[in-house]
Amino acid sequence: MLTALLLQLFGDDPRRETGVYLLLTGKRTVSVLYAGMRAHILQWLLLYPTLARTDYQAAIAQLIRAGVLAKTDSGLILTDKNAQVRAAQAIQLPDAYRPWMGLTAFDQRLTLAVQAVSENGAGVHHYRPAVSDWGVQQQVRRWYKQGIQPHTFADELQSLFAALPQAAGDVLAAGFIGHEFVGSGQGDLATQMRRTQALAQLVTLLDENTQKWPQTAALWGGRQAIFPRTQTQIVDLLDQGFSREAIGQRLRVRPSTVNEHLLTAAIMGQALPLEGLFPAGVKGAFDQVPDAAETNYQTILTQVPASDFFQVRLFQILQFQGRWPENDRS
Repeated sequence: MLTALLLQLFGDDPRRETGVYLLLTGKRTVSVLYAGMRAHILQWLLLYPTLARTDYQAAIAQLIRAGVLAKTDSGLILTDKNAQVRAAQAIQLPDAYRPWMGLTAFDQRLTLAVQAVSENGAGVHHYRPAVSDWGVQQQVRRWYKQGIQPHTFADELQSLFAALPQAAGDVLAAGFIGHEFVGSGQGDLATQMRRTQALAQLVTLLDENTQKWPQTAALWGGRQAIFPRTQTQIVDLLDQGFSREAIGQRLRVRPSTVNEHLLTAAIMGQALPLEGLFPAGVKGAFDQVPDAAETNYQTILTQVPASDFFQVRLFQILQFQGRWPENDRS
């Protein structure tokens, strides 16, 4: 099953196998995110944080031996599109998933909360928790002490499930443990991906209308920050008109740290005030660079000698995303 999942993350363009692994498990360096963006697989950041590197490497080696992936000097390429189609039929990527959903932790809290409400509603106060993690238990205990009423939470879940596609509700229900009910467990990887899809669909509903399902929304906890607070501070200061150098001095961080956070924000789609990052002359020179996303950054540095690596990479990111505001070319 793992090979079927991984095969869908490669294509005609070379992709570094290490980069794909780091993206799946949640490594958030600029290089990993930039490669993920270029390969159109950035959505799968943090999709499989528990994936063991040895298992990943073994699956990649199996795909290479099978001849469906081939090594090049620049990375691995897909050699059999039919095999990829079959892989997508064997295991479906959860297209509703987004990295900010925090599904791994929410799944544990939801599973334990359903069990606690079910058992307590039946008058049972001594049972074996479905989730052994002490931290999760404390989180659910605090949530429960906020005045959760079993019947109210049950009604809320029923309303949520009614808003979900039936298949999603069935997948989630099958994984729950309650009073005199034991679900089917996690199952194989295909089942886990179906549960991830169902959870993502549920969280999408919560994110769109937290007031409609307040107890479940409180259990979820809202969108999870996937980048440090420093990044938000840097972007905010840039919006206020501070230069990169001034931001570094104000926050006492290195210039490279400022640059990394700004590039990461851009990769993730955040708008940046370009007038504070590109002097007019430099901006005009970049406007004349053709196909920047496909050009080596060193070549662009030669074409725009007044620029630096940060400006070149940001230009490439925005042009690739279709967000670079080009002036008319002369």
